[in-house]
Amino acid sequence: MTVRAWNVALVALGLAGLGVWAAAQSPQQTPVIISGSDIGFQVESQRGEIPVGRLVVRVDGRWVEAQFAAGVRRLSSN
Repeated sequence: MTVRAWNVALVALGLAGLGVWAAAQSPQQTPVIISGSDIGFQVESQRGEIPVGRLVVRVDGRWVEAQFAAGVRRLSSN
């Protein structure tokens, strides 16, 4: 091999190694869920020390986002 071919091979290996290192530095991909048995909080990010996320519930073994009924209900003493 010529010197130029060796240089190209070394640069390619260096870039591949840099790509592997950069991928290892990326944030965690699996969601963090702070949970009880059937209800939990899925942490998506943090603002300082405050976790930011969504409310999730366990349905058939899977965590799904909870949706709330819209509207206002009148409180009664009956």
